[in-house]
Amino acid sequence: MTKKTIFLLILGIIFTRFILLSKIPLALNRDEAAIGWNAYSIIKTLKDEHGQFLPINFKSIGDYKMPLYIYASILPIKLFGLNEFSVRFWSSFSGGIQVFAIYFITKKLLKSKKTALISSLFLLFNPWAVFYSRIAFEANLALAFFMVGTLLILKEKLIVGLFLYLLSCLTYSSSLILIPIFCLILFILNKNLRQKQMIIAWSVFTLLFLLIFGIVFKTSSQKSAISIFSNPTIIDTYNKTRTNVYAYNQLLAKFWYNKPIYLFRIWLKNYLNTFSLRFLIFEGGHHPWHRILYLGNFYITEIILALIGLYSLIKSKIKQNYKLLIISWLLISPLASAITIDAPHTTRSLFLLPITIILAAFGASHLLKKTKKPITKGLLLATYLLSLIYGGYRYISTYPKFFPQDIPAGLKQALEYTDQKSITGKIYLTDIQNSTYLYPAFHNQLSPSRFQEESIWTKEDVVGLSNAYQFDNYYIVNDLNDITDPSVIILPISQTPTQLFDSLKLEYQNNYYQVYIKE
Repeated sequence: MTKKTIFLLILGIIFTRFILLSKIPLALNRDEAAIGWNAYSIIKTLKDEHGQFLPINFKSIGDYKMPLYIYASILPIKLFGLNEFSVRFWSSFSGGIQVFAIYFITKKLLKSKKTALISSLFLLFNPWAVFYSRIAFEANLALAFFMVGTLLILKEKLIVGLFLYLLSCLTYSSSLILIPIFCLILFILNKNLRQKQMIIAWSVFTLLFLLIFGIVFKTSSQKSAISIFSNPTIIDTYNKTRTNVYAYNQLLAKFWYNKPIYLFRIWLKNYLNTFSLRFLIFEGGHHPWHRILYLGNFYITEIILALIGLYSLIKSKIKQNYKLLIISWLLISPLASAITIDAPHTTRSLFLLPITIILAAFGASHLLKKTKKPITKGLLLATYLLSLIYGGYRYISTYPKFFPQDIPAGLKQALEYTDQKSITGKIYLTDIQNSTYLYPAFHNQLSPSRFQEESIWTKEDVVGLSNAYQFDNYYIVNDLNDITDPSVIILPISQTPTQLFDSLKLEYQNNYYQVYIKE
């Protein structure tokens, strides 16, 4: 890779990953706010939001979070303050690292600098990669650790590579499933990794992995509610279905509606849906935080090229163990997502991103090699550029207009306006269940020690999670009728004020929120 190429790629990374990072997307989702608030709390008190001293399992809003992204966020928060840029920094940085990592992985596996450069360019502008690099997704940092670790292992720098794998396992739960499987594949396919002097490294890695799994078991076990193997709704549906079938055909119930077969069918459907055109090209995942409306995870050009690349790979003279490694990587990527109830899931399937891009780059390289006519090459380039324009339009124009409703765009500005008024009375916000407490804590940088000592929490749910609804002078309610003696009410623009608001004056309003202050 030449200095000019490196320079241009860095410029591309800055443009696609870092420019306007604090403003695009419009607001933090609650996971981002939780990461930032807990990192800030650690900085100030060495405790998380619940007062736990340097925890490994972070109990916060709807799940137990892995520790590494939160602790890593301490550095950018110390450097740049508690803001959107700081929280998103490591995900954006990871996106940049992935652009370079995929170049060297592709070059190693496919023995082509041209293909390697194409893979970097594809990843640089891929909608899935760009979207995930501009939000604080722990999975994106975990993917960066995995990719660099894989590159080092392919170069037989086993100890450092395995260490990065362990860091990935401390960053996002999907790594706990995918990395041990991938390690087994690497071990089987590469005889150089089975040398006696390397067995010790593998053994130590296995022991440390088991230790990490044990330590973060609370984090991963919380996910049991979304697992197809233990989700109450799925189990209840199975029991009712089996009972009904058993009533008229015992043999069918025994051999087709037994529990292993029933769950396998669900898993297989989830697994195959990850490779569906709906998920890959047209819509992406179901979760509103994880997608851009009317845009999938890949451009249609990339998927067509990936299919060509897969066919070309099978027919090529590339080393057999490298072929098998690429295909294995492709096939195991959906495993973590497929065992959950909301599959196909964009975040849990993120390991699918780089290997699909590698195949697309190989397909593009193959076409460019076989095609002699300039018009055909021009058509291929034009099609891809049109995809880029479409994706850019959807991200810059459509995405802000159809921003997910449960991400409170405009709340930061409403809170800042209120904070400037130096209100000493009760400040009310709505929607306890959506972890609204994180936003005044984050944006107004409340005292973490005071928050830990004085906040009042809702009753814990079945996995021990809850939301703060009273802290400092903030009160969060689900029903406007629960408001008493307000000095300020911060209300979504979609909510209609009640008679209670007759004593309040509308002093601030944006496209999303309104602020009423006592006259």
